[in-house]
Amino acid sequence: MCTFDEICNVGNIPKLREETALNICAWKAEHEDVYAEFKKKMDNISVGDTSALESMFDLVCNCLPDELVEDDNPSLPGYGSPDDIWDSLPQYAKSCIADACKEDGKAVTKENCLSLVEETTKYMDTCMSAVPLLLCNLHNKTIDEGNDLIRCMYYYMMYDGGSTKMMGTLNDIMTDDILDQEDMAMIHSCISSLVPGSIDLGVETKESWADAAAKCDPEIWKDVTYELSKSGGNRGRKAEIVSIDNLLKGNKGAIKQQISRFLEENPGPISLAYLLKSLIRAGAIKRNVNYTTFHRAIEHLAERKIGIDSPQKRFGELKTFRLQESHKGRWAKAKTIIVKWTEIFEEVA
Repeated sequence: MCTFDEICNVGNIPKLREETALNICAWKAEHEDVYAEFKKKMDNISVGDTSALESMFDLVCNCLPDELVEDDNPSLPGYGSPDDIWDSLPQYAKSCIADACKEDGKAVTKENCLSLVEETTKYMDTCMSAVPLLLCNLHNKTIDEGNDLIRCMYYYMMYDGGSTKMMGTLNDIMTDDILDQEDMAMIHSCISSLVPGSIDLGVETKESWADAAAKCDPEIWKDVTYELSKSGGNRGRKAEIVSIDNLLKGNKGAIKQQISRFLEENPGPISLAYLLKSLIRAGAIKRNVNYTTFHRAIEHLAERKIGIDSPQKRFGELKTFRLQESHKGRWAKAKTIIVKWTEIFEEVA
């Protein structure tokens, strides 16, 4: 099995990502102090405090397998011939390789560079052989050991604009420090990975990157602009997976207790429309919350899947629903539930 197949051989990736995101968002809502300390350390990288990076490197080292595949392994990805790789490299990378090939003032030849490319490719294969077990160990540390650092890293990158913040840190380093060719190659490489990666995940947009890059050094601005020119954007995708704690206002613990009680007394999916309407009227939840986002958060809280079509349609109908008017049938029931639970949520919020 190919290494990348092993990485992806974990079942339903979108479902796994959604569950992970909900769990970490719920954790962050209950550990704001832990996340605030992590974020402070990330902000301090640009002024020389590398403790956050050291902690990350230690974490990765602890998750690496004891033995790596040193010989040729057919399951590893192919990168093409050294010539193919060389032709695809940006100029800054070629310059960095050429600098590394200089020996005793002798002229650097393309053969020297291709030899280093081949050597580097073999090293990359060795590193790639460790990826499946590395990810497995990281997953175990998150689930079994409850590693806060991994949770902070995930939330930072997925929900707190970590990609553009890291670009800002690189910009500060470039502005304040004296960098050599190798340092600049690293910065160029980071930007070329951060921009398309964050857009593909839907956590940043072309517009957010353009706005952030406009405040940076021209060298970084050029890198971002080039990457954006190659990107098709995220086509409207946006990370909307949040826990119920991120949506509620006021005494969140008490509100969640009453939500659980509501779900017990009103088990039908359609009732979720009335639940959201009641929370909004009571001022216990953000008024502009998207129904799908709310629905996912409730599923996570209830630890079960709930059909979304009927309650989503009913919530849309409730936008023109007037409680002051008299109602019959299902709308009379809706009015009774909404009035009752609005008062309950108002009392605890």
